[in-house]
Amino acid sequence: MRESLRRAGAALHRGAVAAIALVATAALLYGEALAQGGAAGAAGGAESAAGTETAASGTADANEGASDASDGTIDAGPTAELREEDERIPSIWETLRAQFTPPLGPLPGTPDVGSVFASAPARLTLREAVLAAIQNNPGLISQSLTPSVENAGILAAQAQFDPIIGADLNLDRLKVPAGSVLQGATLLATTNRNWNFFAQKQLLSGGLLRLEWNNNRLVTDSRFQGLVPQYAPEALLSLNQPLLRGFGLYFSRLNIRIAETATDAAIAQYRANVANFITQVIQAYWDVVRLTEQLAVLQASLELARQTVRDNQIRVDVGVQPPVASKESEAEAARREEEVIVATNALGQARRRLRQLVYMPTGDPNGFPRPVEPIDQPVVDRVAADFDQSLAIALEKRPEIIAARLALQTNELNVALNKNQLLPRLDLYGVYGINSLSGNAVPVQNPDNPGVIIFSPFGGTYGDALGRMFEGDTYYYQGGVRIEVPIGNAAAKAAYTQSKIQETQALFSYRQTVSDVALEVGQTVGDVISNLQRIAQTRVARELSEENLRNQTKRYDVGMVTTTDLLIFQDQVARARLAEIQAVIDYNNSLAALERAQGTLLERFNVTVADRGDTITPWWAKF
Repeated sequence: MRESLRRAGAALHRGAVAAIALVATAALLYGEALAQGGAAGAAGGAESAAGTETAASGTADANEGASDASDGTIDAGPTAELREEDERIPSIWETLRAQFTPPLGPLPGTPDVGSVFASAPARLTLREAVLAAIQNNPGLISQSLTPSVENAGILAAQAQFDPIIGADLNLDRLKVPAGSVLQGATLLATTNRNWNFFAQKQLLSGGLLRLEWNNNRLVTDSRFQGLVPQYAPEALLSLNQPLLRGFGLYFSRLNIRIAETATDAAIAQYRANVANFITQVIQAYWDVVRLTEQLAVLQASLELARQTVRDNQIRVDVGVQPPVASKESEAEAARREEEVIVATNALGQARRRLRQLVYMPTGDPNGFPRPVEPIDQPVVDRVAADFDQSLAIALEKRPEIIAARLALQTNELNVALNKNQLLPRLDLYGVYGINSLSGNAVPVQNPDNPGVIIFSPFGGTYGDALGRMFEGDTYYYQGGVRIEVPIGNAAAKAAYTQSKIQETQALFSYRQTVSDVALEVGQTVGDVISNLQRIAQTRVARELSEENLRNQTKRYDVGMVTTTDLLIFQDQVARARLAEIQAVIDYNNSLAALERAQGTLLERFNVTVADRGDTITPWWAKF
């Protein structure tokens, strides 16, 4: 029995020694592997960035508008150059040089005020305006970087599994008076040189694996020291494995899953922001078209009023009408001129707003964006709008609903994370080590037998010490269980309660989002139907008012209609034309609003926002 136990112990010892040697070799090769892995990761990231580079080009000449992408799609994400610049990690030498360089870079230049008026307007279709706005608007570009910030959180969550290597090199010297003759000197001088190395890694199971390689070189002037200098190498392999709190493959990756979900939610929210931005561009585009046509109608109405003033003045000059008869037409002409002034200012404001949204570059990085001149006309084609069909599409594609679902999932993961922290800490730990001793053996007088000179049996070089260490005659091991029970555990309970409340909030927020989307779909469907009906009715009203004005003008020429009546008929024609223009523009805006409510607005303009993609997991984070 004793012989069997001895053999089993020897086999266990050899296995532990082999494990220590293997981990030591891995630790020595880790630095090279990490550098090669980083280079490969950088090359892979460059290929990925190149593969997802935007297919759409910039904008074209003012007379040619903006060019479409070769495949008809627009990438609403940040450009490959911008991603590469933001995600580039500086080298160690760049970081060291930055310690002695002021961190402030050059500030952007002041825009040239003259560029506001010097740039020729760019004549763009609606699609070209949307394309240019997505690619050039600095506010949207800033928002496009938010998913990248969240995506970096995935790498931060994986950092818990990064292996760590380190070293401690030190020298100490001590010289003290000896308090005992057994110390072997009156003034005892001791010099220690230590060179220690370690490598550690957190495992997917939640455990911490650590390898230590410690070395000591001792020199002393004690006459009882048999090895001068003395070498004492030691290798230790330790493992601390949680069994309750912090245990499990699922739990250890919760933070990574939370970061991935947060990135997906940020992408969905950015898609919603892009859809809102496109809606703003569409409305701004049609506002310029509407105000341009309305200004033309008001100018024509003003010209009619002025013609009436001239006609009345002729009648006054020939004595057909009294002088007071022309005052009414002059007052009406002044009122219409005030409307033209207001409309002109409104058109200028709309042009500036469209210019700011599209942000067409001028070639000067410090210049103001170019003006934009719309060339598309609003459509009046009938589009069938069905509430049930639109709601079904919206529930599937609206990015706000997707983001709300992901927020709910994130809170569920946080609940699972905090629930685990309610458990007490129960850790299983173990340490196994091998050690050795060697050095220059010097003659030492035997304290038990004065006059007899003895030599240490461990004489030799540092290499001899390493050889003896792996023979397995000297070793160390320790194992046990560590338990920790916080009384009250208030912090963990509070965190768990907060996460449960936030999960409930996320659930009701999701329900509210779905209800809001349903309400929005119903409103936009109703707007499309009613605006289409308004177009038909305002067209009839405009045609009838124009015909009535022609008839009443003939009656006015023969004196059967007063000036007051004629001015009223003219104003009715202008109002009818304005109402028809407004109905057509409202119809086009409601079509965009319906697609926005359905979540299909990006598809209409072939705008894409890339998904997160698969998480790249380093090899050392897979165990």
